Amino acid sequence: MNKSLFAQRMGRVTPSAIMELVKTTAAGDYISFASGLPDPCVFPQEALRTLADDVLTRDGRAALQYGAAEGYPPLRASVAEMLAQRGLVVTSNQVLITTGSQQALDLVARALLNPEDRVVIESPSYLAGIQLFDSAEVDYQTVPMDAEGMVVEGLPAALNGAKLLYTLPNFQNPTGLTLSATRRVELARRVVEAGVAIVEDDAYHDLRYDGERLPTVSSLEKNPWAIYTGSFSKVIAPGIRVGYLCGSPAVIERLTCLKQITDLHTGSLTQRIVYEYCARGFLEPGIQRLRDVYRARRDVMLAALQDHCSGVVTWSRPQGGMFIFCTLTEDRDASDLLQLALARGVVFVPGAGFHANGSGRNTFRLNFVSADPEKIRSGISILGDTIREWLA
Repeated sequence: MNKSLFAQRMGRVTPSAIMELVKTTAAGDYISFASGLPDPCVFPQEALRTLADDVLTRDGRAALQYGAAEGYPPLRASVAEMLAQRGLVVTSNQVLITTGSQQALDLVARALLNPEDRVVIESPSYLAGIQLFDSAEVDYQTVPMDAEGMVVEGLPAALNGAKLLYTLPNFQNPTGLTLSATRRVELARRVVEAGVAIVEDDAYHDLRYDGERLPTVSSLEKNPWAIYTGSFSKVIAPGIRVGYLCGSPAVIERLTCLKQITDLHTGSLTQRIVYEYCARGFLEPGIQRLRDVYRARRDVMLAALQDHCSGVVTWSRPQGGMFIFCTLTEDRDASDLLQLALARGVVFVPGAGFHANGSGRNTFRLNFVSADPEKIRSGISILGDTIREWLA
């Protein structure tokens, strides 16, 4: 095959390490902490079946027809009301419904970024976000993280010459860390001063198990280049592929044009199902159920790590979300550990892929929501034994 016919940008498009792991282990009997997949046992299957039937019975012709690129108007209005509770002053005309929040990031990258533009990004950061920015052929300026999230003290220098800053302030993927209230204020101020666009990826917003809710970064300063993205994938079901973004009217107008030539619109049927799920009062009880289940699993994993990995690994202690991030000593490579763990039936994601600057080989990510408590205890026990034998 003549690979020279591929566009230049395809040279930086590579398979997702996570999805490759999922494919590798799908046929085997593994305890998987690798994916970002929610547990399908908590999907509201019966409620969604009922709502789908109701929508098709009452509004079937429209639900199966093409729709507006901006999204189903009642859903856009519902999202605007939801975002108002997060401190974002937006109208429904400032909301664009997307095919998952991943498409929201893709639209933003395609609309704003040219090759060699500089993107300021946390290190580590969301793997699929890095892959997406790679496809835009950007250059990176990475910013380290500590227990309070992105270290903002060095931002003035990092933002110099940058086009866009990308952040996940709540229960970040992969670290599980949350940006502190003080740093949110500083971050919002710095990007405005620098005239840099900020993309606030808040996909895990509702999955808070401890602590008080913090203001969105985009609500703290008036910034015409602030773009906020979210998703119903984590709180209803990922298979429905409904996300959203909000921004200034000028930004939404341009992104809508790009959405039109990308996929015309997000599915008419699934948008209506999501709207009915919210309008009929299913959303909040569903979120509370997820919080109860996931909080318990997080606590089980943290306790198991303390029992089996103390002294050989350090790890984050997330207040929400889906992930715990682990760190080995500097001389170790988590990819080598993965091969040993795979042989014993345990899977996780090595951390190098989450670092746009090539570091992080001694880190790895664990997902605590996919496995039940018994498998979490068993898997962490096996992992702890594997690490100790490997280090010895």
